[in-house]
Amino acid sequence: MSLPVDAKSNSSFIKQLEALILKVSGGDLSRVDGIGIGAAGRLDIRKGTLVYSPHTSLRDVKVKLLEDRLGKPVTLLNDAVAAALAERSIGAGRGHDNLIYVGIGTGIGGGVVVDGRLLIGKDGNAHEMGHMIIDIDGRLECSCGGRGHWEAYTSGSGVPNFARLLAEMYKGKTPFLNRVKSRRIEAKDVFDYAIRGDGFAKFVLDESATVNAMAFANLVDLYDPSIISVGGGVALKNPDLVVSPIAARLARFTFNAPPNVVSTPLGEDAPLLGAILSVFRPPF
Repeated sequence: MSLPVDAKSNSSFIKQLEALILKVSGGDLSRVDGIGIGAAGRLDIRKGTLVYSPHTSLRDVKVKLLEDRLGKPVTLLNDAVAAALAERSIGAGRGHDNLIYVGIGTGIGGGVVVDGRLLIGKDGNAHEMGHMIIDIDGRLECSCGGRGHWEAYTSGSGVPNFARLLAEMYKGKTPFLNRVKSRRIEAKDVFDYAIRGDGFAKFVLDESATVNAMAFANLVDLYDPSIISVGGGVALKNPDLVVSPIAARLARFTFNAPPNVVSTPLGEDAPLLGAILSVFRPPF
């Protein structure tokens, strides 16, 4: 079940979550062992608070309130960290003690397992890889307000801005270049034009693949994984244009031995499955 977030207020969002849980359980909470929540944004998981949501106006939402309202334990994780938990348990990471999940979608997030342990951090935010600085000149601004962050360049929300930046230096003329210079574009447009063979769109995705490979190399050299599983809507809808080029370029940038890079077999449900698993396998 998928619903738009009710972000009018924190209380309306909590009520929406409560109603959704009751609907899914058929109103019978005796069937519910616990509530697992995977949320994008900065968290305080020990207080059970969503501190900052980058895609909504929600701030300081105490999702732990659901424990008192419904009488069930609540586990809160970042959505991509939940996906890493799912990968280790039932996905591409089975049998791997060192793995990384990277979600390339509207934003870029991830989760990391090192020596069999899911990395959490002091507040639950040891995963914000999308906010790594990959451009020291800070040419593009991230949605968080920082500059030069990975997410600002190759996420679903970032790649249109990256295309506009690259249009300033591209030599030649193509239909997509004209479109970029004359109107608003979305990530889907970049991929659609590249599939049609447009030279500038292919150039944008080639540059994006290099940025992604450099960012992946940073992760490899930090955590030394044996596998990186890639999810998120942008990557899963365009694996040949996103995942395969990263795998092909990665060895060029890593100090450590490069791992296998694969699309998640769990699809876009990886965060959801991880949130469910967190109820039965609390990571902290």
